[in-house]
Formats: sequence, C-alpha cells, structure tokens
Amino acid sequence: MVLTICSSSKFYSQAERLAGALTAQGVKVYTPRFDFNEELREVPSDDKQRLTLEFLGKIERSTGIYVVAEGGYTGTSVCIEIGFAKALGKAIYLSSTPAEAAVAALATDIVPLERAAEYLTGASGNRAPADDHSSAVAGE
Repeated sequence: MVLTICSSSKFYSQAERLAGALTAQGVKVYTPRFDFNEELREVPSDDKQRLTLEFLGKIERSTGIYVVAEGGYTGTSVCIEIGFAKALGKAIYLSSTPAEAAVAALATDIVPLERAAEYLTGASGNRAPADDHSSAVAGE
C-alpha cells in the first residue's frame, strides 16, 4: 500500500504521528511538507502553488488517501485533494465525518485517527480496500 496523508496544517502533529505509525508497519507514506506549516509561518503564494502541484503528484502515486479531518474540518486545499483523488479512482478515508456533505459523498470510509494505522494495514482483521496494491517500505 502507498498512502498519502492529507491534512490542514491545523492537524500536522496528528498527521506526523500517523505517518510514523504507518511507516513502522511497512506502508509507504507521502505527507504534506510539514516545514511549510501555515499555523507557524506565512507561506508565499508561489510556494503554495508549487507545493500544491507537488502534493497532487503524491496522490497520483498513491493507492489511496487518508484525511485528518478532526471535528469534520478539511479546509479548501484538502477538499481539492479529495476531489483529485476521487477523480483518479483512489480510496478516500477520513478521520471523522466531514462538515461538508459533498466531501462526505466522496469518502470510501470514515476511520477514526486512533484506529487508522491498524485499519489501513489490515491489522484489525478488516482489510481496507486500498490494501489491494500492497506494499512498500519507507515513508516520504
């Protein structure tokens, strides 16, 4: 499995923890660029445009995405990422039911953050549909 974690910068600490847990279980993980955290610094428009295109490439190379959407919040950029993943036929997992009904319509499943690593790797006995394209080694 190759998974991209999508997250508003509000939830980068949760996304980093999940990336570590998944990588430890042999999942190749793509993440946002945590060094461009908009909660901590302003990200210039040209960087944001470049990072968006770079991140869409990560989604393209993935089996599916996991969205850290605590309290149902996704944000504009994450909504774009979800739509892009859906258009590519990728599995879409969210940590909680999104506030926006249109985003909920695109979800493959809602998997709470505390169960995500176990569920996505099949360790819980459940097999995530994205597991059909098993696996990789280290995170990115």
